[in-house]
Amino acid sequence: MAGLTPWIAAAAALAATSAALIAVLMIQRRRIVRLAERIENFLVSGRDALAFSVREDSLAPLHNAAAELENRVLLSKDHLAEEYRRTSALTADISHQLKTPLASLKLFCEMDGGAHVEEELAQIERMERLIYALLRLERLCADGYEFNLAPHSVEGIVRAAWDSLAPVYPGRRLQIEGAARIRCDAKWLGEAYLNILKNACEHTRRGSLIRVTLEETDASFFSTVEDDGGGVAPPELRRLFERFYRAQGQDSQGVGIGLAIVREIIHRHHGEVHAENGAEGLKIVINMPLLEKTT
Repeated sequence: MAGLTPWIAAAAALAATSAALIAVLMIQRRRIVRLAERIENFLVSGRDALAFSVREDSLAPLHNAAAELENRVLLSKDHLAEEYRRTSALTADISHQLKTPLASLKLFCEMDGGAHVEEELAQIERMERLIYALLRLERLCADGYEFNLAPHSVEGIVRAAWDSLAPVYPGRRLQIEGAARIRCDAKWLGEAYLNILKNACEHTRRGSLIRVTLEETDASFFSTVEDDGGGVAPPELRRLFERFYRAQGQDSQGVGIGLAIVREIIHRHHGEVHAENGAEGLKIVINMPLLEKTT
């Protein structure tokens, strides 16, 4: 029995060491989980970067590397926002300087009443729309508008946007499938749907059907807007949201900024938007996270 004592002591020491090691590993695991959650929250919210750790353990380098990366992201965002503000201010100055001569030119065209006065006035009005749209886009890019988030029915937002378009594009039909109630800025999300629906109307004929789907999950909001206008060439899909871009072979009076504004509005809701070709035409796909009250 005495001979077994050293073995018993060794086994007890091994068990104690194993228990201590397991406890340390459990603590490390919980810290890694918390670190992953903090990084995920930062990626979603874009704020509250990690503070640097002063611990001297094996996880400190990983923690501090993540903190350094998050702070660099925030610094890069600040620099980009400042550049957007400068660009927005320059665009605003140029646009405001153009408004006065355009108004004078419009007045002189109306007074002269030449043979091409209607076309001249139409081109002046198109330039005015372009300036107005460009100003809104630049202010959106520079965070120049405040977004007020509150619960809203997306179906109501879509129908309100359609009601303002239907008289201008008679013969088009709207079909809404599904429902969703999300936290959003109703005014700006309505403008996003207005621009998407307007784009669909411009590239379809009388009698066309425009289908809107709405879906809400536990964490996200999904929506599609699909027309039957034939779609666009696959290489052009990624470029549709670029400012001033118009797909080849499409005859439209638009200024090529509407979908760029849509992208900025959806981004301000922390979402993504892209285009793809559906069964009969172009499909715009929106994916947005469900924003919490603290957002």
